[in-house]
Amino acid sequence: MKDYSSIIPTKVQDLVSLIIEAKRLEFREALQYLYWTKLYEALSNEETKLWHLSSEKLLDMLETEKLTNELIYPDFV
Repeated sequence: MKDYSSIIPTKVQDLVSLIIEAKRLEFREALQYLYWTKLYEALSNEETKLWHLSSEKLLDMLETEKLTNELIYPDFV
């Protein structure tokens, strides 16, 4: 995908906003909450196709990863 690198910052920004809202974290805390995860690593890889998921679905995946320490992909990815 040609414009993939421009999609990721927007996806991350939306996801961080949802984390701030859901977890009541400050901006830096929300970034750290996301950045050290398997989800962020996978989202950064164009081949995983996670960039096409909604921010809400990505947040669900993140919360599952935080609970289980596993990144579980939806059936439709």
